[in-house]
Amino acid sequence: MKHILLAGLLLHVLPGTLSAQETNSISDTGFGLQIAERTDEERIDFLLEVATAYFSEGDHESAINAYERVLEIDPLNLQARFIIGHSYIRVHQYAKAEKMLTQLIEDFPEDFKLRNNLAWLYATATDPAFRDGQKAIRLAREAMVLAPYDHHVWSTLAEAYYTTGQYEKAYQTILHMASLAVKYGDNITKQSVAGYNEQIRKCKRAWDTQKMISGEDAEDAEE
Repeated sequence: MKHILLAGLLLHVLPGTLSAQETNSISDTGFGLQIAERTDEERIDFLLEVATAYFSEGDHESAINAYERVLEIDPLNLQARFIIGHSYIRVHQYAKAEKMLTQLIEDFPEDFKLRNNLAWLYATATDPAFRDGQKAIRLAREAMVLAPYDHHVWSTLAEAYYTTGQYEKAYQTILHMASLAVKYGDNITKQSVAGYNEQIRKCKRAWDTQKMISGEDAEDAEE
């Protein structure tokens, strides 16, 4: 059942394959003791299982550690490459995220999620060196061409417009995102709904303020 608040509102969270108790056990004993006697294939399977559990719990630092271990064994492992980029963004390791996502886009140009993730990095980076609203808009639009009905892409585009001060476009875009989420979004969590509703409120406040300031400027010009 969809949890809808404001205009009707995800990041797709991978289901954890290990319980919290099992994860803690792995953490306590250390990776080395767990995988020392395994083949490379067995080590990769084990590390991916661990990384997925950490990722699903929101422990991105630990997930990154496990995924990086996978990539040391198999630099081309797709699961690790695809997910680690998202985790890098979450912990603000933007240079690593940008490098990984850029390479993945070259390797998989038809995967809209990669462009969307890189656009989100440029739209939301707390480091000014990586914040680039125009790149975010371009990448989000490219992702939209590939997946016009995916609400995640519209959320990213709204954030990109907001970052560049295009508040009317940001507000209209986030409202369209909400309608798509209601129509096509499955398994949207309460946490995602809360985030989307805050994005709606943020864009609306900015657009209302911009209209008010523009109105005041017009009145001053008449005087």
